[in-house]
Amino acid sequence: MFKITKSKPPDYFEKAKRNIKRLLQSDAWKDKHISDIREKLRKHILKEEQFSLCAYCEKEIDETSKKLNIDHFKTRNLFPKLTLDYNNLLVSCNSPGRCSDYKDKNIGLADYNKIINPVLDNPNDFFNYHLTGEIYPKLNLSPSDKERAESTLELFQLNHRGLVEERKNISGQLARYRGQITIDKVIKYLSGYKSFIEYIAKLG
Repeated sequence: MFKITKSKPPDYFEKAKRNIKRLLQSDAWKDKHISDIREKLRKHILKEEQFSLCAYCEKEIDETSKKLNIDHFKTRNLFPKLTLDYNNLLVSCNSPGRCSDYKDKNIGLADYNKIINPVLDNPNDFFNYHLTGEIYPKLNLSPSDKERAESTLELFQLNHRGLVEERKNISGQLARYRGQITIDKVIKYLSGYKSFIEYIAKLG
């Protein structure tokens, strides 16, 4: 998970919102005015704000994938008033058993006080990484921040076996080519996991 800086909402999105009369209802997301621009909005968020990475696991996303979705960080069923709040919209790989897929099926209202929001928080303040591919809370966190880090790892399944294996493979490649290639090129060619790569590279 990485820090996401939201841009100004695109004009076409703001215009579509103005054309909807019942903004506070959760089904506003399915209104024709919004449905018509959802794909365009998804590409904008993915390219302009997320470096083509999933907001949660940082796996590179192919914008043509049928799995990816615009995720309401605070779900529509629990926070209907945030349905069209641009700062609540992130793009997720929506892979089965992790990221938005797992979060949406398991999160409760009280859980939002216990997790990290990548728009409001900087996840790098909470997590460290291991050469084995695992993510874990930083050791110097306060008890409440440690709970937030642990809850975030759980509710997005960021140590899902598949993710851990991919990150482990990357750490092996980093070790193999250390000193022969710049960190920027590593990030470019290894497709995703930017925070993990940057952390492991600093270990020298």
